[in-house]
Amino acid sequence: MSSKSWLSTNYFLQFAVNGLYLPFWILYLTSVKNLSVLEASSIFSMLYLARFLSGIFLSPYLLKKFSMNLALKITVISGVILAASYGFTNDKILLTIITFMFGLLYFTVAPFIESLASLFLKEENVDYGKARTYGSLSFTIVGIIVGGVVGYLGAESLYYILIFLVTIYSVFMFLPQPNLVKTLGKESIKTNKKEKLYSWVLKDKNAFLLILVVFIYQLSHTAYNNYNAIYLDSMNISAKWISGLILNISVIAEILFFIFSKKIVSKIKPTNLLIFSGIAAIIRWLMLAVFHNIFIFTLMQTLHALTFAAAHIAFILILDKRYNREKIIDMQNLYTAICFQLSMTVGLYIMGAIWDFNTSYVFYVSAIFALIGTIVATRIEEV
Repeated sequence: MSSKSWLSTNYFLQFAVNGLYLPFWILYLTSVKNLSVLEASSIFSMLYLARFLSGIFLSPYLLKKFSMNLALKITVISGVILAASYGFTNDKILLTIITFMFGLLYFTVAPFIESLASLFLKEENVDYGKARTYGSLSFTIVGIIVGGVVGYLGAESLYYILIFLVTIYSVFMFLPQPNLVKTLGKESIKTNKKEKLYSWVLKDKNAFLLILVVFIYQLSHTAYNNYNAIYLDSMNISAKWISGLILNISVIAEILFFIFSKKIVSKIKPTNLLIFSGIAAIIRWLMLAVFHNIFIFTLMQTLHALTFAAAHIAFILILDKRYNREKIIDMQNLYTAICFQLSMTVGLYIMGAIWDFNTSYVFYVSAIFALIGTIVATRIEEV
């Protein structure tokens, strides 16, 4: 299997699991395990804490001890075991431990695959955007299918679908892999044992600013990512089925950007693309703050291609142009842990408090975060 086919298939299978687990698992905990929304949310929050710790500490540890090939097998097999474990207990403490361990072990696959994607781009010129498209497409398709299955068979079906999807992903990991996956690991990554983990990032102004910018950008997305369905519902749409279509416009825009990203980014420098993404985010959040209108919301959904996809591509391209193999892996670990998991944790506390006070203020604050991120982005040196 070619590197491009392997990476595309990997994204498709990885995001198939995400498309079930992330949107639907609180439903499983409340419906099947008979937990309250607060109890289920508290348990599920352990996932983000675990993914943060995993990206910072566990991911580099596994690559230090094992090859990438073996590390990937460890994570997906752990995922199968932990997914199956949900069916054997209703105890809140055990469910919390299972969820934490699932985030800690299985979701380590995320920084691994992003690191590989960056290296495939750098060393084999694989079209990252087109490969990543399969992930977004899978997330959307699985979400639609699972929603329909749950409607007919009930929330109990989520457990069996999760096991099936993680098992399929595990089987894929045991199929023939590209040479980079088989050779990357402790033998091929040179590290300075005297240097503390990630200490070089603090010494590299551009690396530090890059992580900071994307963290702030994702912080500005917190309200949208977590409350978009509630916000849309507050507009009292008569035909409820339209809500699902409107919410998926952002994913469609994201997919289209990934498909055509190679042509688009060839005409603009990655650092400028990062700044442009921040400007788009400022416009997007301000429009939602000022106009509580279904047509404006729908139009702003298309900007997801710029506020998320463009920033993501810019990050990947900056890594490709500026850093070597070892530093790319470090940056991808920090990217997954800090920019997405930590930003989600911090953002939920900030935006949750403001949401109950005034929903418009939430998006004004989001725009302020995007503005700060854009200003910081201008301080990153061009590559």
